[in-house]
Amino acid sequence: MGKVVKVGVIGCGIGFHHINGYKSVSDVEVVALADLDEKKGRKIASDLCIPNFYTDYKEMLKNEEMDAVSVCVPNFLHSKIAIEVLKSGRHVLAEKPMAMNVKEAKEMQDIAKKMKKILMIGFTHRFRADSQTLMKLINDGILGNIYHARAYALRRRGIPGLGGWFTTKEKSGGGGLIDIGVHLLDLTMWLMKKPEPVSVSASTYMKFGHKKDYVYVSMWSKPVSGGTFNVDDYASGFVRFANNATLSFEVSWAANIEKDVFYSVILGDKGGAVIDMSNDLKIFTELNGKLVDVFPKYATVKTTDSEMAHFIECVKTGKEPISSAKDGVRIQKVLDAIYLSSKLKKDIKI
Repeated sequence: MGKVVKVGVIGCGIGFHHINGYKSVSDVEVVALADLDEKKGRKIASDLCIPNFYTDYKEMLKNEEMDAVSVCVPNFLHSKIAIEVLKSGRHVLAEKPMAMNVKEAKEMQDIAKKMKKILMIGFTHRFRADSQTLMKLINDGILGNIYHARAYALRRRGIPGLGGWFTTKEKSGGGGLIDIGVHLLDLTMWLMKKPEPVSVSASTYMKFGHKKDYVYVSMWSKPVSGGTFNVDDYASGFVRFANNATLSFEVSWAANIEKDVFYSVILGDKGGAVIDMSNDLKIFTELNGKLVDVFPKYATVKTTDSEMAHFIECVKTGKEPISSAKDGVRIQKVLDAIYLSSKLKKDIKI
């Protein structure tokens, strides 16, 4: 038995999955949960055997003995609350996107460095079994020099919380690009071995969510009557990197397409790969003068469990997380540039 790491969770939406992930890790105790929705929060705390519940996270920070905190709140609160937690002397796992803009993201990074605390960003898809397997193969050189990639996160109909904070730009920072696109952009850039972005050309669109006759289909929540929709439901673009590699992407919450897709294509001069949400990993390469398709084998893991285990390992050892604050800032630069490129209708240098 090692030292028990005591953890708190702020926000019981995606925070629910964080709690379950922590409970799969040995030597971890979730000691408190905070959420503004008292009824929902107390039920989750009771169901998951969390001893203490707060409607005010500041009271939780003041009263509880904790080593680390998951920040699982609406996007516009990520920076504010993460910085408060870091300043209180706790390590932080902050949900994606890191912040509302690069300025906020850099401030989070600077405070974490000053306080000498771990700041990990919740880029969950890096912790999938297929993602981890492909990264090992890439590091072994199976794809050779990676020169281009494509990222697709497309839903035919799937706007979460229509009319709530998800679809209100002042609280979310954006729409489908911020919600699901950030996951695929991060995963793809990570598999490309994190090249430094230098320019972006992109467009974002709002074509469906604001219409009264929009056919709303969502597995997450019912629409809020009379609520706001002023964010993107489709985005596409092109990113150039300092090493001359490139990345094209498409993202939608709603689009007239055949079916939902969520995958990355990685192209190298020795091989290529396709990796998608269904844990379907394929390698395309050459062997003995012939074109061959390879289907790597890997053990199935629960992604959130793997993510939380990694965070706790970083808390215990002090090592830099796989999804570091530096990575969060890099992705935030790309997100900001995408929206600016769309607004100004021109290429943006980063």
